[in-house]
Amino acid sequence: VGEIEMPMKVGTKGASLETNPSVRINHQILGAESATELAGVMAAVGLAQNFAALRALSTAGIQQGHMTLHARSVASTAGAPEAIFDQVVDALIESGEIKVWKAEEIIRNLTRRAAAPDQVQRSSACGKVILLGEHAVVYGRPAIALPVPLAVEAHVREGGDGVQLVIPRWGLEQRVAPDQRQGVSATLNIILEALDVVGRPMLIEVMPHLPRAMGLGASAALAVAVIRAIGDAFELGLTDDFVNQIAFECEKTAHGTPSGIDNTVATYGSSVQFQTDGKTPRFKELRIPQALPLVIGITGEESLTAKTVAGVRAAWTEYPERYEAIFDQIADLTTAGADAIAAANFNELGQVMNLCHGYLNALQLSTPALEAMVHIARDHGASGAKLTGGGGGGSMVALCPDSQEQVAEAMRTAGFKALSVTVGG
Repeated sequence: VGEIEMPMKVGTKGASLETNPSVRINHQILGAESATELAGVMAAVGLAQNFAALRALSTAGIQQGHMTLHARSVASTAGAPEAIFDQVVDALIESGEIKVWKAEEIIRNLTRRAAAPDQVQRSSACGKVILLGEHAVVYGRPAIALPVPLAVEAHVREGGDGVQLVIPRWGLEQRVAPDQRQGVSATLNIILEALDVVGRPMLIEVMPHLPRAMGLGASAALAVAVIRAIGDAFELGLTDDFVNQIAFECEKTAHGTPSGIDNTVATYGSSVQFQTDGKTPRFKELRIPQALPLVIGITGEESLTAKTVAGVRAAWTEYPERYEAIFDQIADLTTAGADAIAAANFNELGQVMNLCHGYLNALQLSTPALEAMVHIARDHGASGAKLTGGGGGGSMVALCPDSQEQVAEAMRTAGFKALSVTVGG
């Protein structure tokens, strides 16, 4: 127990009390009978507010936001060129050394790498953003998914000592043992077995351009890129259908009961409308006559799809009729969204996205950070904005026909990461 001195002069009589009705009302509500008692109440309330503010500042989301803002300031001070600015910021945060000297070192390395001729052939895969229908798709309703190009690149070199995996951006470098059945190693072992290359030494280098666990299909994109890179290195002549089949098995390991959307979009790189009866998934390529200008906002908070799907499943089990009604509404919105895309009606599509976000919020899938980005997007001209993917963190997507750069910059200014993506057309 300690003490704190807070000099203040308060009173229960005087001109302000006589002339200001709100002061009189507040005084009556408090019921303070003396100036000393009033001073004590004011001190206690002030302390409570300060402790609450400190507690809020210590949360992961706020800390991440402040760290990102600081890293952006340091990168700017170090003179990071616009073309590599976000890469410098990401590398600063990952290094833990958010200093000007570190930023200058990162800039030199990135500039040197860009200047060097890149003779390495890389295989790639798309990420994905769910535009409409997430979660309801698990219960037989349609969903619309769009590709995020070049989400992950990979290169495989034959030889070396065993199977070595290197993902510099994630700070991962490890030897993969055949009995490892967790994390990225589990995915790799599924791939090695499916391609019949177990025991063949190789170095697998992965270059992800999307953050993991943000609801953007990074795990499926990684699997597809690695499958293709191994296929190229060993001249296996893989078909897209076979690549997709293996990637789906990898997704089962990562997410339990995946819908199949992530691996399909990662493999084929097409916009799709997807629906399943629980046994047979049905995909229909979605034609987009006029390009959709999107901004993807990233919270920095992990979105664990298996966890959010399980949460919705538990609620649906308890209140099936109530949740089936919500899923039906989301299905109607998804169909209306597909019609709006076909007609290039961005105003209608934006309204559909806003309504869909409301239903996803009712499923308790949104977070304060997601809500903040949704409102930032709408306030800066987006015609529609909603969370995307599993929710509970992760990412959101905004449709920005005339305000793509303004929305992206507003999100970055608020401390979030933003990606501008144009799909279709």
